[in-house]
Amino acid sequence: MTYDPLISRGVSSMLPAPKSYWHATHKVPTLPPLNKKVNTEYLVIGGGYTGLSAAITLAQAKQDVTLLDANSLGFGCAGRNGGFILSGSGRLSLSAIEDKWGHTIATGMQAEFDGAVDLLKKRITDFDMQVDLVEGPYLKLAHNVKQAEQLYATANRLASNFNVPSTPLSSKDLATRFDINGAYGGVELEGACLHPLKLASEYARVAKELGATLFYDSPAIRIEKQKTGFLVTTPSGSVLAKHILIATNAYTPKRFHDSVDNKQFPVQSSIFVTAPLNKEQRASTGLTTPMSFMDTRMMKYYYRVLPDGRLLFGGRGAVKGKDADNTSEKKRLYRAMVKSFPSLIGIAMDYFWSGWVSVSLDSMPRIFVNSEASSNNANRSAYSIGYAMGYCGSGVSFAAFAGQRLAQRMMGASDVDLSLPIYQSPLKTYPFPKARRLALHGLYQWAKIAER
Repeated sequence: MTYDPLISRGVSSMLPAPKSYWHATHKVPTLPPLNKKVNTEYLVIGGGYTGLSAAITLAQAKQDVTLLDANSLGFGCAGRNGGFILSGSGRLSLSAIEDKWGHTIATGMQAEFDGAVDLLKKRITDFDMQVDLVEGPYLKLAHNVKQAEQLYATANRLASNFNVPSTPLSSKDLATRFDINGAYGGVELEGACLHPLKLASEYARVAKELGATLFYDSPAIRIEKQKTGFLVTTPSGSVLAKHILIATNAYTPKRFHDSVDNKQFPVQSSIFVTAPLNKEQRASTGLTTPMSFMDTRMMKYYYRVLPDGRLLFGGRGAVKGKDADNTSEKKRLYRAMVKSFPSLIGIAMDYFWSGWVSVSLDSMPRIFVNSEASSNNANRSAYSIGYAMGYCGSGVSFAAFAGQRLAQRMMGASDVDLSLPIYQSPLKTYPFPKARRLALHGLYQWAKIAER
């Protein structure tokens, strides 16, 4: 049984954890379900990076905060992603943001994106988080000559307009370092990766230590507006809260609350992890130390060398949840790896899993409070509901930052730049929601042709 946000009623607490490399190498703590009635000031729904970070921020401010999650820790994106720490979110580059909104907004967004990475690294240090953090090169690779030229032009613009340093790499430069096919150039940046499930465990530990109350295996079945706030019902308990923070992202049920229904499109991404590369494979490929890659295809492939010498390789998944584990999906992704690294043909696929990515209609995430509370505490709404979602697959650092910002907005903090597009408007509603998957299937077919 697979959870599918556009088909399933909601995440069941009975669903098993994914058979991911992360779950195979780390045991998450068991957190109790809710089996009573609770009153709280702030209720966070969703216990991944966004929700746990929001809970940490509220607890640090000495607020009364309770968190609910429908399944076990790391069931969702926090236990399924690739562990890339990137400065950015959504699908728009800083250059694209500058073209659309101007330089001032773009630099403001850059500050948020960089702030997300800084927040992650600061918390890792401050709370002594054991997350297998590794630093190494991050390479963006062009899959054709035209994209190589575009990469170089974008890199020059990022250096001149946003002070983002990178090193251009010609196809010859790449050939001297890697035995890789189909790479026509690229740029190298500083990169970092971690064990995403260990990060979720550490966030939960910190949230509890700071005083947040966490309940897992407790799906929120109903959200009802009451005179004194919101009543949220779970299978064996309920929570009466003044403020609700929805942090369910791609795992949001198809009908949940008016503020988030049909506001995001859950798209599947799949990842596999190989057996450890032997000495000959490491030497022949050049994949000798922790490093990460992403290409320029419309449906991007991304991969990284893990600390134990395995290769993690990911890309778009099946259109429907029920097809996630089909042999054809595994073969398609494996063929893509072998096409790039022919010397790895025959290496075992030790782990394979899929997860949902939250795609917003305009490619920008949102951190939004429906009451549109004033930034002045005195004028703040007595009861409010807000959400953070739509990261489009770039969430390891930004999701936690979004959780912090959502909590700050709910508390009426004045240091959030509300002129930025991620705060200024709600997520756009998808038209013809039932046609989304038909359109996605068409896009995948088009991408096959366009990327040849």
